[in-house]
Amino acid sequence: MGRMIVVFGSLIVSAIFTLYSFWLPIKGKPTIEMINRLPLLISPASYVYIFWFFLFIVLFLWAINYSKNLKSITFISPIQTILFFLIMVFQILSIYLWNNGALLHSSISILLQLLLLFALYLTYPMEGEYLKKRIPIAIYFGWTTFIFMINVCYLLLYHEWHGFGLSNALWVVIILTFATLVALHLRYHHFDIAYPLVFVWCFIGIAISNGFDELLVTTSSLFLSGVLIVGILFMKKNPARS
Repeated sequence: MGRMIVVFGSLIVSAIFTLYSFWLPIKGKPTIEMINRLPLLISPASYVYIFWFFLFIVLFLWAINYSKNLKSITFISPIQTILFFLIMVFQILSIYLWNNGALLHSSISILLQLLLLFALYLTYPMEGEYLKKRIPIAIYFGWTTFIFMINVCYLLLYHEWHGFGLSNALWVVIILTFATLVALHLRYHHFDIAYPLVFVWCFIGIAISNGFDELLVTTSSLFLSGVLIVGILFMKKNPARS
């Protein structure tokens, strides 16, 4: 019962705070407005952020399933409960800091959230029913990775980082390529379909956002989306032999 209260309570608070803060300011400015203040090439079209609603629906379904399996120690352990609670805390903190202009501290908070998510992700063995139970965490992990990328790129642009002489568009392509490699690594070595699918959604949104204004970013985003889709469909590895 205690773990159920922790999971549901932290999730409800985080969902309310995140969804409200992203579009309407509790204090400071809403997250969307903050993102759109600078010409950030890696920022996707605004509709992409609707993913927050989908994510919380998935997490609530995961929590409901958790509540139905309280007697099953294989569903979620005490350490997983603690990790999940800390992840929710750092999510609220990162958004609060971001909306109030503390960009560096926000990026540090979301980095800690990302590391905790990865730790939670690794607690699920790559076999049998564990893969299905890991899907909501994998989706959350992928989305948080993308949000972290936006945070860091925004922070660098805000401080007028010159990128060692490389153009902003080329840096975006490099970052997206690296993200694609990470997603394909998880696809193959962790038998994960959910994580790369999140990036397909985000990359298409980046292409739509840039359109014909930044053809290098647009074409690269679409190409890498195709690479991820091919990887999802054709990269096969038996998790039992990993």
